[in-house]
Amino acid sequence: MFKENVKVNILNMGLIDNTPTGQLVFTIFSAFAQFERDMIVTRTQEGKLYAKQHDPLFREGRPKTYSDEQIRFAYELRKQGMTYKMIERKTGISKRTQQRRFKLIEKPSDTSKI
Repeated sequence: MFKENVKVNILNMGLIDNTPTGQLVFTIFSAFAQFERDMIVTRTQEGKLYAKQHDPLFREGRPKTYSDEQIRFAYELRKQGMTYKMIERKTGISKRTQQRRFKLIEKPSDTSKI
């Protein structure tokens, strides 16, 4: 930061520039920022681990917008000859979601992720 002649003005402290005092303040602030970031990551991981152990319904990641039943219905429409666009108009499921979820249906070994 100091090599580019950057100066930071903290409203209630003043200017932090390329002086020994400025470098000390910057180093201390950087250390606290890194510490806080590490604490956030640690607490998040601990919270997920606790949830996995105590909540049988816990699932990491974004929840699915469409149920397996809705996807299977759309898949049946596709097998009957409807286009992705027609299925999208009828069910509201986007073309890309149909393609992605239909691939999972067509894989017989991994139907748990439909």
